[in-house]
Amino acid sequence: MKFRLIVHVFMLVNLIVVSSAYAYIDPNTGGFFFQTIAPFVYGILGMIVVFWKRITGFVKGLFGGKKDQDTSADEQ
Repeated sequence: MKFRLIVHVFMLVNLIVVSSAYAYIDPNTGGFFFQTIAPFVYGILGMIVVFWKRITGFVKGLFGGKKDQDTSADEQ
């Protein structure tokens, strides 16, 4: 327990006391970031479009309370 506390305090102090990095962000980094993140975002959006009816049906089932739609079978 004491070791964990020491590690957490060390990490906190390390985050608070930060020195200058003397570095720069390469201009091509933005393009690389866009090329890696954009397909992931578009893939998630595509999955939402394809499975929209299943998603809305699931949410309606959670919050709407399922009603018995096959009442005519019980009457026969």
